[in-house]
Amino acid sequence: MSEHRDEYLDLCAGYALGALDDADRRRLEAHLAEGCAECEAALADFSDSVVQLARSAPDAQPTPALRARVLSAVKAEGAGRGDTGADRARVLELKPRRTAWVAWTWAAAAVFLAIATAMLWNQADSLRSELAAVSRSLSDARRKLEADRSLIAVLSAPGARVAEMQITPAGVKELRARATYDPKTRSAVIVFENFTAPSGRDYQLWALRGAGVASLGVIKPDSTGRAIVEVADAGDPGLLAGFAVSLEPAGGSPYNDKPTGPVVMAGKFGT
Repeated sequence: MSEHRDEYLDLCAGYALGALDDADRRRLEAHLAEGCAECEAALADFSDSVVQLARSAPDAQPTPALRARVLSAVKAEGAGRGDTGADRARVLELKPRRTAWVAWTWAAAAVFLAIATAMLWNQADSLRSELAAVSRSLSDARRKLEADRSLIAVLSAPGARVAEMQITPAGVKELRARATYDPKTRSAVIVFENFTAPSGRDYQLWALRGAGVASLGVIKPDSTGRAIVEVADAGDPGLLAGFAVSLEPAGGSPYNDKPTGPVVMAGKFGT
């Protein structure tokens, strides 16, 4: 059995299309004669594909001028030799091999073009997906940058007020919190440390305003118990005295103006 090489597969494709020169054709036929199951299977597949491609191509019709020239040549030859049965047989045996080859070639080109177009479309679709992912990442980074700038603006404001929050008898000693308030923009930033609430409970932030309090929402720390809460409008500088934290049932107090659980930390500006 002849040794199989990948180059023979290319020859099989050309053989099925009738595109091999004499040297390559003889080389492939010699290889097949020695026996190669892989090439025989490939040649059968290629041949079936070529037949299907040829069937899908439109029929090629000779032009009227070409038909007239062929008939004129046939008549001239018949007049010179005599119109015999043998001559007519030779004329009938002519086959439009070139027409079939042209049809196959165009059909194969159409298939290759369709495959190439599909590959380019898939690549373009992949690039679009990557571009969308990059765009989302840039948007996230832009939002984070804006948030960081907002925090820095409050923390570094020239007239900022600071409240170091103190633990009450109801709190645990690990709790840490520091509030910074910018009276000009009425924005506040409160930094919390070690604020992991017991199971089924949540810590809630409150603004101390005059004689009352106002809820600023539940504190949501990360896995380490750290949280940074930015309040866009903490209240009127003339009324806001500081901040407090209470320990509430999960979800926080049902009231916006009073806690239902114990106050665990509190701090006023300048104290």
